[in-house]
Amino acid sequence: MTLIKSYHRPQSVGAAVELLARPGVTMAVIAGGTYVNAYKPEEVDEVVDLQATGLDYARHDGERLTMGAMTRLQSIVDWEDTPELLRDTARREGANTFRNQATLGGVVVGADPESELLAALLVFEADVRVQNSGGARTVALSDFLADIAGSLAGGIITEISVATGGTTAADRVARTPADKPIVAAVARKKGGGQILLALCGVANSPILIDPDQVASLNPPADFRGSSEYRREMAERLSGRVLNRLED
Repeated sequence: MTLIKSYHRPQSVGAAVELLARPGVTMAVIAGGTYVNAYKPEEVDEVVDLQATGLDYARHDGERLTMGAMTRLQSIVDWEDTPELLRDTARREGANTFRNQATLGGVVVGADPESELLAALLVFEADVRVQNSGGARTVALSDFLADIAGSLAGGIITEISVATGGTTAADRVARTPADKPIVAAVARKKGGGQILLALCGVANSPILIDPDQVASLNPPADFRGSSEYRREMAERLSGRVLNRLED
């Protein structure tokens, strides 16, 4: 059972970072609260709640859409400026009640290997802005997912920006239409013709991958599918979405 000694609700990003920078204190950061409330991580002394930090915003600047880390998933579904693929994959993250609580920053930090939204963010060339006691920096989402703890370095995500142009395609295999995917593939064709492909359900987190490398994957197995099955599905789904973009 988790016994929380202190709860903090800072009014700014700077105040939140100061709380996280204190030595000798184990803290959990709450955005929408869906992870901490569901999994109740052990050995947490204090909680830092980001709801009052003003990170629930969005701005469309030229060819990129920038969203604060506290942006609710339902807002992504509702915004007219959201690319259709991001809207659809945000809807697939969970039921309406979940989407109205869960945040974009929480999805990124959670790094669910079956998150189609994360896969979509990858093909839309998402950048993650991180603030810690040493300052702010921007890291590509693919690099962030490869080393979450190192990328955060005791800080918090403040915003995520994505490209908005191009054409997209997606396909998935799941036990039911409403279920999390066993494997899913999403792709985006940029204005210059370059195609970006991302997969989920084949690694510890969704990944960007060269189409020529899909056959060499060694996905982790679980009760829903063996490694061989997941690799076969990755090849087939990748082929489908790439063909759609080439038509």
